[in-house]
Amino acid sequence: MNDKVTKWLLEKNNPSIRYNTLTYLLNKPFDDNEVKEARKAIMESGAVVKILEKQNEDGSWDDPVKFYTSKYKGTVWTLLILAELGADPKD
Repeated sequence: MNDKVTKWLLEKNNPSIRYNTLTYLLNKPFDDNEVKEARKAIMESGAVVKILEKQNEDGSWDDPVKFYTSKYKGTVWTLLILAELGADPKD
């Protein structure tokens, strides 16, 4: 892989991309310190934080009755996006 592209993918401004690059492209183990740092950063900055800020007190997003049909805003869609971003399910 091109070093320029790898450096770009490893930038800290997008922790989800950084984590996926480290683990899936560079095959670093999950217990590697750099991987752990990237995984932690996912929950502290970027898109995951913004999404979690919009969560309702009951754990849902948007209208709880439309948990699936509220496209990209409902709970099901939001959980799919959080999973793709590498959000920690224990949080």
